[in-house]
Amino acid sequence: MLMDKLNGATNGIVWKIIFGLIAVSFVLSGVAGYVFTQTDTSIAKVNGEDISQQVFLQQYNNEFQQASEQLGAQFAAVADSPSFTAELKQKVLNRLIDQELLRQYAAELKLDVSDSQIMQQIVTTPYFQKDGKFDNALYQQMLSANGINGDIYAQYLREALKLEQLQTGISDSDFIVPAQSDKLANLFFQKRKVRLAKFPIESELIKQEVTEQEVKEYYEANKSAFAVPETVKVQYIDLTAALAQKNINVSDVEIAQYYQDNKSQYMTQHIAHIQLPTEDEANTVYAALQKGEDFSSLAKMYSTDKISGEQGGDLDWVVAGMMPPDFEAVANSLEIGQYSKPVKVDNNYHLIKLIDKKVRSLEDVKDEVGAKIRNELAVREFYALEKKANEKAFEHPESLEMAAKSIGLSVQETDYFSRMEIPAALNYANLTSVIFDSDISQGGMNSEAVSVGDQHSIIVRVMEHKAEGIKSLEEVKADIISYLQHQKAEKIVLERAEQIAKSLSQDSNTVLPENVKFGELETWVYAENREPVLNNVIFSMNKPVTKSVYKASKTADNDIVLIELNKVEKSDLTSEQAKQFNSQLVLLRQVELQNKLINALRSNAKIEVNESFLNQE
Repeated sequence: MLMDKLNGATNGIVWKIIFGLIAVSFVLSGVAGYVFTQTDTSIAKVNGEDISQQVFLQQYNNEFQQASEQLGAQFAAVADSPSFTAELKQKVLNRLIDQELLRQYAAELKLDVSDSQIMQQIVTTPYFQKDGKFDNALYQQMLSANGINGDIYAQYLREALKLEQLQTGISDSDFIVPAQSDKLANLFFQKRKVRLAKFPIESELIKQEVTEQEVKEYYEANKSAFAVPETVKVQYIDLTAALAQKNINVSDVEIAQYYQDNKSQYMTQHIAHIQLPTEDEANTVYAALQKGEDFSSLAKMYSTDKISGEQGGDLDWVVAGMMPPDFEAVANSLEIGQYSKPVKVDNNYHLIKLIDKKVRSLEDVKDEVGAKIRNELAVREFYALEKKANEKAFEHPESLEMAAKSIGLSVQETDYFSRMEIPAALNYANLTSVIFDSDISQGGMNSEAVSVGDQHSIIVRVMEHKAEGIKSLEEVKADIISYLQHQKAEKIVLERAEQIAKSLSQDSNTVLPENVKFGELETWVYAENREPVLNNVIFSMNKPVTKSVYKASKTADNDIVLIELNKVEKSDLTSEQAKQFNSQLVLLRQVELQNKLINALRSNAKIEVNESFLNQE
């Protein structure tokens, strides 16, 4: 079984797989779900603990997006399939249940993480570093972008690190003895010296006759193979941002006015804060400031934001949008050197101090402001054009010509296509659904503008529609005859090759047919798996003892070959290669152990699934 798993992981050059980095992620990707679950509605209960619908939907949407990126053009064909969505939902739900079980198990083991470990994890995270050092501005930017505060992020890290401890415990509980590793390495990288002789089937192919009865029987037994998918031919109007931007001009006066009205957007502030959990504590620290005590010293003593607290509350330089709106509003109202009264932000109280500020000049930001105004005007223009096209498409349902003309575009037309062959310009899941599943799918109507991206809409019209069906016997008769002829020829030639293989095994002087001869000696390595069908045959053959071993086989391309196995050699891995191979075995074993643990936890858990929510459209 382990050999199968290893071989299944290889496809092409073995070293790309065997000695590549194998990430065994131990469900850390979804642990944030436990932190953000603040609702009574659940998708499931695990031993009485809720898994929220909010977390489920968030992760389902992430998986849906990933599937879209991975499947590319084929995604639209499956996106609306009930079986696809049901399978995806079940996958996400199973993962969340497994994560909750592991979290509970970690709690049962009393695994814990200290505040100092969390702080160390934050300051050493590469994402929060600049020039090799922790950058508090990057850290605060991440918190703001995700709508969380430092306490919530610390909770997330605590859960993640607990599960990391659990993973480490599992990893340390198992090992593979050197003898076992060596044996597997020798099998996996075993070399076999072979020669291959191809048996041509062309001469046999032309001799084969296929009766009308055989053709009919094959057609009746394999009708599904001759299915013709539903196809459509469509016209469409493609509205993009470029259309709206074409006639947009912005004057210097407009730029100057916008700059004056929005000067805070171009301000960089050097800010410090003291974060406190309650209003009373915040008022106490504020009173101390009023008495002349040092802001930095108080931040070090009392701030619950430990990262900035160690720096005297210093948040470094921040730009507009980096901090929560309420926080920014107070900071913008301060003069340099001034601190605020306590202000409540994200369930904490903050005393905010403006250390310094810089405002970029109009000259510096002129191009940026101009681009922003142009974009805002273009957005308005785009939706005005979209509205106009929609109205004309509704008023003139007989074609798209008037709608296209009203906004200065031309109508485009496709050839016939199926759900599996969506043209690139129309390959959007929601648009595919409109084309194939809505009222317009049978033709004679224009769709409304379908949004397929930011300032990108398409109005579509089905010109012709062909329902799915089965090709007639007459349409596929020639193909069936060709296939059956090939099958018959393959069978005859394979039997001939098997007979020769048997003769060669008994007498190596057996003469091959005139049109058959062995090629050059080749070295096959099991791990390379360069031709799966032949690879399995070659490595299932008995080892030669005193003379070569022979076997006939079909290839993946349905060719017939005779295999001559001359020699079997052990692997010649270096010590470093053997060490890395052993590392992969350990990782595979860890995955197996993790799966066993989850299965054991599931068998003893009470899991209640909200089926009505899970199965809703």
